[in-house]
Amino acid sequence: MEKEIYLNYAGTSICKPKPMIDALCHYLQKNQWPNHNRSFVPDANAHFIFAGREQVGSFFHVRDASNVVFTANITTSLNMILHGLLQPGSHVVVSRLEHNAVMRPLHLLQEKRGIQVTTLACDWQGRLCGKDLEEILETKPNMLLMTHASNVLGTIQPIREVFQKAREYGVITVLDTAQTAGYLPIHMEADFIDVLAFTGHKGLQALSGIGGFVLRPEIAEIMEPWLTGGTGNFSHDLTQPAVMPEKFESGTLNAVGIFSLSESIKYIEEIGLEQIRVKESALTRRFLDGIGDLPVSVLGCLDERERVPLVSLISEKIPAGDLSFRLYNEYGIMTRSGLHCAPAAHQVAGTFPGGAVRFSFGYDTTEEEIGIAVRALRELTT
Repeated sequence: MEKEIYLNYAGTSICKPKPMIDALCHYLQKNQWPNHNRSFVPDANAHFIFAGREQVGSFFHVRDASNVVFTANITTSLNMILHGLLQPGSHVVVSRLEHNAVMRPLHLLQEKRGIQVTTLACDWQGRLCGKDLEEILETKPNMLLMTHASNVLGTIQPIREVFQKAREYGVITVLDTAQTAGYLPIHMEADFIDVLAFTGHKGLQALSGIGGFVLRPEIAEIMEPWLTGGTGNFSHDLTQPAVMPEKFESGTLNAVGIFSLSESIKYIEEIGLEQIRVKESALTRRFLDGIGDLPVSVLGCLDERERVPLVSLISEKIPAGDLSFRLYNEYGIMTRSGLHCAPAAHQVAGTFPGGAVRFSFGYDTTEEEIGIAVRALRELTT
């Protein structure tokens, strides 16, 4: 192999924006600030954390940035949301495409709190069945939680239409944006989102270890804190503060991660989401066209306009794990094989338990790299 080719952007972005790296290096070299809210000296970190909160709030069109809560990652966010909003006997509706970051907490809550979980039917391409949705909403569930796009099939869900319908029934809507933030425009108000969970290290191109969630004020009032502890203020009271964002932010915040997230979002906004989407969609189309005549089966729909820039496939000739290994060992192409922590999505696709090989592309992926991946697949599968 001449060089390694990274095609696992759905797992994490590997090429971080140079402007973010430069700003971060300056921050680390010049600004060795004390812990936020926990020192007598001037708290300059407060400025960066406040700026990061405002940046995230603006990006997702949040009215009040104090309702932006920072966590370590989207898995933490989803656990906090589910444990904080679902009470004994609650009824939650999810799609059949959810990640284990959703399904495992729900399984635990089924055992511990007796919550009811209903799964929305999808076709083999990952499209929701509309009639099924209407019938379930009529039962007045407490929550509808959906991934914006499957990390296995890539299918983008019509969340505005679905969440608007849920809002009519008074159902709390929760959106998992792990695969879409930084690729698709997301608007808290226009998309009828009550709670939005995000992670920084994928499409938002920030460092690992930073994520969060955003709530509408009405939801922040009723949601209980799952994690409690020191907030740097209100220390006289053993009760967790009720004010935002301290209600959900206990312990030392990842100021470096927040700073990286703020700077990477600035970079994304300078490029423009539309330009990012057009380029990555074109790369996806080029890959799909290149493998169109190969003896492989592509999961999800074949229209790049209806999917995020990832393509999962299985070969008639080679098991998924072996194919992924050979792609790297012989061609230096890094992919992701297996069940992708989303076994339910593989059940929809008919690839459980063997899994599939996932190719996923980023803004820094080149047409040359797509061509090499296509040629490697041709040589290995034919």
